Amino acid sequence: MIEFYQGTPDSVMERLCKTISNFDKSWIRKCLPASDEQIQQLENICAQYGYSVPKVYLDYLKVMGENDGGLLEREWDGYMEPNISNILELFGDEDFEAREYLQRGLLLFSYHWTETHCYLRINRSDDNPVVTDWENHYFAGNFEKYLFQKAFDIFQEKFQHKSSVGTSINSCDALLKKHSFTCSICGGTNEEKMVFVRWLVKSLDFNEKETWFGDDLNYFSYNEHYALRVNIYHSLLLVFSCDDIKLKKKVDSKLNRIF
Repeated sequence: MIEFYQGTPDSVMERLCKTISNFDKSWIRKCLPASDEQIQQLENICAQYGYSVPKVYLDYLKVMGENDGGLLEREWDGYMEPNISNILELFGDEDFEAREYLQRGLLLFSYHWTETHCYLRINRSDDNPVVTDWENHYFAGNFEKYLFQKAFDIFQEKFQHKSSVGTSINSCDALLKKHSFTCSICGGTNEEKMVFVRWLVKSLDFNEKETWFGDDLNYFSYNEHYALRVNIYHSLLLVFSCDDIKLKKKVDSKLNRIF
């Protein structure tokens, strides 16, 4: 049985490893921890600006900070670089803005060559901070949820068949109007947009509950037969995967009617 385990803050990495091992037993063998020296170096850098490294990120570093088996690389086009060696190099690079962002409370944890980096929005008390993009826009509810969202990507890749639908901002606004939703992608609140997402999922006749690691921009549901993700960070992106070609055709037909 596939399960994405929910639990206490001090068990995040244990639960994450147990979850992914359910559907990819080889993954954990690829993981390499950050060294004590690397962790101390990052802690010293944060302390210079009055911050500490959030506990959930420290726990991640201690288990897979040097190599996380491709877990966080999956963001955007699959070429993110979250390894601690690279992150520390960037903090030492005078031409890179990692320290300037840290002064503003944004801790770089994943680098991309196009500058679409990911940050933790840290303060002096939050052990499980919000994940943001390079412009400090909300990206994921917290780092724990973000880790499990990336684990979901690994799970979704295991299915044979995939369907995806993406929209532009304009076409998504037209879709909202078509189905009598008053909000817009640019002007609506996240809550209003998620009402539309839940209506969309219900229209596809999926009865599974949404997962605990969803948030204001990301919806997930699954069982042993399928995996469904909907993201509204930019406009709308829906990805559905399954092993049953009949189920895929059924979902494709419903998506065609909705979109």
